[in-house]
Amino acid sequence: MIETKHPALSRIRAITLLLAIAPAGPALAALPSVTVEIPAPQTPAQSEQPAGLAVQPVLRSGVAVPLAIAPRATEWEVTGDRAVWEMRIDAPDAHYLGLRLDGLMLPDDATVSLAGRDARTRGPYTRTDVGPDGRLWIPLVHGGTARLRFEAPSSMISALRIGDAELHYGVHPLDGATTKDVGDAGGCHNNVACPLGDDWDRAIRATVLLVIGNQLVCNGTLINNTLRDRDPLVLTADHCGIRSSEDDGFTADSVAAVFNFQSRQCNADTGFATNEVLAGERLLYRDRLSDTALIRLSQAPPASFGAIYGGWDASGSGADSGVGVHHPAGDLKKISVFTDPVARQTVTITDGSLIGSRDQTVESWRVEWNDGVTEPGSSGSALWSPEERLIGVLSGGSSACGNSGFLGIGSTPDTLGPDFYGRLDVAFTRGGELGTPLRAFLDPAGSGARSVTASDQAAAPGGGMTGGGGNDGGGDSGGGDEGLGLFLVGVALAALRRRFTMPQRG
Repeated sequence: MIETKHPALSRIRAITLLLAIAPAGPALAALPSVTVEIPAPQTPAQSEQPAGLAVQPVLRSGVAVPLAIAPRATEWEVTGDRAVWEMRIDAPDAHYLGLRLDGLMLPDDATVSLAGRDARTRGPYTRTDVGPDGRLWIPLVHGGTARLRFEAPSSMISALRIGDAELHYGVHPLDGATTKDVGDAGGCHNNVACPLGDDWDRAIRATVLLVIGNQLVCNGTLINNTLRDRDPLVLTADHCGIRSSEDDGFTADSVAAVFNFQSRQCNADTGFATNEVLAGERLLYRDRLSDTALIRLSQAPPASFGAIYGGWDASGSGADSGVGVHHPAGDLKKISVFTDPVARQTVTITDGSLIGSRDQTVESWRVEWNDGVTEPGSSGSALWSPEERLIGVLSGGSSACGNSGFLGIGSTPDTLGPDFYGRLDVAFTRGGELGTPLRAFLDPAGSGARSVTASDQAAAPGGGMTGGGGNDGGGDSGGGDEGLGLFLVGVALAALRRRFTMPQRG
């Protein structure tokens, strides 16, 4: 039985208390407060779910609510030539908090930061971090309490401007340590620190968790190119909703790429990193037929991250065995194994969201797992060949962990597939929605290579490349150019999955 989660409204109070820290400021209890109503997810009855259809693993983990931020001149604490204003945000039951600031103007030498319950701080951000439109995305901090801090020269307080603000309230835990709840990763997964991951170090180190707009969870892969110049390219799925404008999705600058979110022990969720985060910068490529998207991060990962630029294979030859590395339900990094050859399959997907549904045809690799599965939140993760080269990105499927039942009564087995990965060889030559084929970014050297090995540092062009003339697998299934984020509304909180209908052949 396949569960599809849809949200319904229930009220959760989230109170933001303005903490004035002027030396003679009022008592905390007397400070003004604003109350916002936040919808919470609810699983629909089985009768509301379509039967017999596979589902897409996409996770919506948070909701956006407006937040008023209006520092008054008397609320700044002035010490010498510096001034500080802080705001405490209390959102009961929130798993995380994030912010988007619009119309922000920071004067020279002014900063803004957000600190979470664990004292980890995002920022400080300066005017160079603010977009030309005055927008600043502040990635999530864990817990339901946060402190927003502005600091500026005392003489420049009047020059600081804050327009609209949006609070992102996490309804799904993304810290890897929270007690498991409905929607978290099931029990049939394998931590990448388990023996199954021993031979897949490059694939593991290239895989990142993507938090999009502080509300949507997908996966991505730091990907190599033929120049091997450490261009911070991340490959993901088009259905994750990263777009050139906010008219129909989230922009790339809303993306937080989280590195090394994984346990260092096989059977314990310990030793994971949560603060190795880089921001997205620009959407370079997206294509519906291959369900593939490519973004560039704002900077290359520092050496301390130990990141790998993953290899890839766009020859269209598939793989006889391999793995998927992913963050199911936004959880710590897991690994799934297949030992039977993948097969080409054209699938038609119905996106059953609350805001309408759309059919999408995807040219995919079909995979059946032998150990492990995928889940909502695994979208965009890579399918790896035995040579640790990416051959596709997860578009959807029907794999899921089973249920052990009560004393074995009512137990259900793990569903090991099928899952479907948008084919890299299809995306490679297609112009997609933006007009420039993916090969322009993966092969900027113009070498004609159809595959590249991984690297963890800059290297001379040409190393590890497979020459051109390879089979493209018939992947350009019409409509391609051979010459060269789904904004979450208030009630869209739960896991969203897309349904596959297999075409009849014969």
